[in-house]
Amino acid sequence: MASTVEKLDIKVILQKDGSAQIEERWDIDVNDEDAKTEWYVAHRGLGAMKITQLEVEGYVPGHEGLQRYETLGAWNIDASRKEKTGKCGLSNNGQEICWGFGDYGQHVYIVRYVLTGLVQSYDTHDGFNHCFVDMDCDIHKAQVVISTADSINISEANTRRWAFGYEGRIEFDVDSNIVVTPNGPLDSGSRIIVMLEFDKGVFQPQVKASESWADRKQRALDGSDFEDDDLGFWGWVMVIAFILVAILIFFLMGPITTFLAYCIYLGILVAWWVFSLSPLRKYLKRRRLGVNKPNYWRDVKPEWSIIDNKMVVDELSYFWGMDDEKVIGALLLRLISHGDVSIVQQEYKNKMHDMLRIDKPLETIDKQKKGDDRLCQHLLRLLTLASGSDLVLQPNEFKTWCRQKSNYSFVKSFMDLLKPKRNKEYLEKHAAELYGLKSFLKDFTLLNERCVNEVPLWDEYMVYAEFFGISDTVRKQMKEIWPEYSNLSLITKNLDAAQEGDIVYMFSDAIYTSTTSAIERYASRASSTNSGHSSWSSFSGGGGSSGGGGGGGR
Repeated sequence: MASTVEKLDIKVILQKDGSAQIEERWDIDVNDEDAKTEWYVAHRGLGAMKITQLEVEGYVPGHEGLQRYETLGAWNIDASRKEKTGKCGLSNNGQEICWGFGDYGQHVYIVRYVLTGLVQSYDTHDGFNHCFVDMDCDIHKAQVVISTADSINISEANTRRWAFGYEGRIEFDVDSNIVVTPNGPLDSGSRIIVMLEFDKGVFQPQVKASESWADRKQRALDGSDFEDDDLGFWGWVMVIAFILVAILIFFLMGPITTFLAYCIYLGILVAWWVFSLSPLRKYLKRRRLGVNKPNYWRDVKPEWSIIDNKMVVDELSYFWGMDDEKVIGALLLRLISHGDVSIVQQEYKNKMHDMLRIDKPLETIDKQKKGDDRLCQHLLRLLTLASGSDLVLQPNEFKTWCRQKSNYSFVKSFMDLLKPKRNKEYLEKHAAELYGLKSFLKDFTLLNERCVNEVPLWDEYMVYAEFFGISDTVRKQMKEIWPEYSNLSLITKNLDAAQEGDIVYMFSDAIYTSTTSAIERYASRASSTNSGHSSWSSFSGGGGSSGGGGGGGR
């Protein structure tokens, strides 16, 4: 089991010159699986900011209570655990706070330092967008409290606030402190990013920012639940005018004329699509990559990733890309093939239903996992947490679990993984092979003399058949070519036992619908948008922040 932070309390006191006195109290269960000699907390992209006056108090073997550590002028990452015991320092050009943890087990450490230049002077406002927490380990409970020196008064009147990277609250308390509180544990993908905007005159920052506050603020809001979707004055004028014209056409010109008008409108859209040369560009790209007439490809390469292959399909589709339901279905089959989940029949409300049983429950993500293994772990964790003590997902149980606000971070972190990033190198290298596999699977029966009868490979064929939306056809062909496969594969055993023929799609559609509904529901609740007075955080967004960029034991 990897090291975990049981509790993390961060107190930030903002000074008039824009610097901050910071105290962090770490309650850590240090495990030797990942922590070898030290604990470190990384701060990335500090720019003009600097960490100074570092002090650490913590556990030292053979001593009672917290001991003051020796602060070294230069920190040697390669020193032994014994050499680091009772010592602290900065590494990586002053961007990583490090200390020797002394020994494995449950320990408390108090870290104090000054961060100069946190609040900076911008053209229209003063402020910052800073990541206070972003660790490579689980944090069971965390809180950040931001206050000011006695001579500074901040309030709703002169301060706007936003928070990103977690699901929870950010609000003023009765003492005018800004309190940041996640609803639950912070795991992989969770961070605590805080953006504060101050009126001019509240601070006298010593550091002048090189960009405008509007640009800095917009980078953080992009992709967040606070993103301003306002169409602007003329945008709303166009929308209202379009609605009024549509109503007039319907009532004044009759249903036939209305139908013709809509046909003309659709024709204009199609013409725009054609004359924009989008289909031609897609065709030429597909032809260059060998996708239009692909050669058969009979293997599933180890370096392939389902989410990267989704990117390939999205990039090369003429109309629309890959449905997320198909991706989730492929992941479900991968979990079934590994024996992580299975399909069972149980009675529910006096009727037998197909249900998912979690055979290998998972509540903690292994952060070393990458690619498809990482995706499968995130999905398995969702199913585990939602299934309750009996580890069987009853109808609507997953939907109910997703709607609970304390589970939002788990849902959002999984759904964010389903958004592939464009990878030109991967596209160029694997597009022809991926589409070659699709052609091979569609013609599976015709090519049976060339097929290799190996259960792991055929299971992967089933996974990608679900990915391409041709699983029913491929499964029938497999039974014709190699009847014994049905008795050897966990995938086919589970599918054959199910009452519903399209059970994988039913499960994947329910998962996708439940997760997207929960995210939309939360986004509507957090839609106080750009006012800066929302008490809710946004899991997404926060781009361009300085500060936390990983950490833990090493």
